[in-house]
Amino acid sequence: MLTRILIIMSLAGLASACDNAASQLEAEASVCEKALGIGALELAEEHCQRALGEPGNDILTPQVRSERLYRLAGIKRQQAKYAEAAELLDQSLSLEQTLSGSGSLQFAGRQLERVLILAGQGRWPEGARLLEQTLPMSAQLSEKEQASLANILQRYIAQLQKIGQTEQASRLQVAADSLKQQE
Repeated sequence: MLTRILIIMSLAGLASACDNAASQLEAEASVCEKALGIGALELAEEHCQRALGEPGNDILTPQVRSERLYRLAGIKRQQAKYAEAAELLDQSLSLEQTLSGSGSLQFAGRQLERVLILAGQGRWPEGARLLEQTLPMSAQLSEKEQASLANILQRYIAQLQKIGQTEQASRLQVAADSLKQQE
């Protein structure tokens, strides 16, 4: 693990030595991915933030900016920095809605990230409502995303039952059962 971190830190040094802004942002994104791959969240957070560039720059396409905001939001969620994660995710969702609308797979994936952020904040009823809005797109998700959705649903069902939100839990159980039948 230490060797991997040292390699990533060496790459980070190379990223800062890039001669133009676009190359530097790409190098930072690469370091972010490698750090994320080994679970070095603080290092990933730092380089993913740098990979976004300065606010207001137009170096990144809206698609790339949205993807990087989404990735950084996921890192912040894993670190329990929920308010920061939600803010970043809102920016990504706004871009995605402009780019491809609220019916796109990218938008659905970001909505699921929002559901995880709400779970981390203990905002189960709000997250359940968002899950219900996202469920119609579940058939378009990849197998991995559907498996993740099934796990999210089970967590939400259990938590909703604990807090007495049995009606919402029942609706999500129907959706979870439907997902199992699709497999």
